[in-house]
Amino acid sequence: MRILLTTISLAVVLAANPSFAQQVSNTPSTEARKPRVVRVEATINAPVSEVWRVWTTSKGAEEFLAEMANIQLAIGGPYEIQFDPKDERSGTKGLKVLSYAPEEMISFEWNAPPEYPEVRNGGTWVVVQMRPEGPDQTHITVSHLGWKEGPQWDAAYAHFVVGWGGLVQRLQRRFTAGPIDWAKERMMYQDQKAAKH
Repeated sequence: MRILLTTISLAVVLAANPSFAQQVSNTPSTEARKPRVVRVEATINAPVSEVWRVWTTSKGAEEFLAEMANIQLAIGGPYEIQFDPKDERSGTKGLKVLSYAPEEMISFEWNAPPEYPEVRNGGTWVVVQMRPEGPDQTHITVSHLGWKEGPQWDAAYAHFVVGWGGLVQRLQRRFTAGPIDWAKERMMYQDQKAAKH
């Protein structure tokens, strides 16, 4: 319950003051470091009701996020995304919805790929905020929070800077070209596996 209240409080603070959490510079400083946040913003060519639907339903998430999803929009409901259908470890099985405000914000637990075990079990979360920009456009802000320090955390942070940017591009394509064809779409985990071989 304490985590839920903390998450809701953080989401309210972020909604009221988006400049509260800023991405940390790599410049060394003697000052206390502000928390790192991976943040991606974009204007999507779709009404807020449709952007909300694809973030908050299994069918919607399967149109842009990953080939398989299990989402139940309820506090504590599953927010499970399966990136590689052949490898359950590549998904977010067991992770939950933390909070939401219909057609404004959803937050959910998040993990990391198996090659970052410390981060995978480290308790990060994502806040997706949205607001209409006219009748057929929606501004979204995706913020990935809860980052700690250390080599795995740094590597995972870099991974998600690329990952969330690519995901937002796929979201935009979903509304300009239709649902993603997963037989043709190359995912980040595929590129990583290919690079290892």
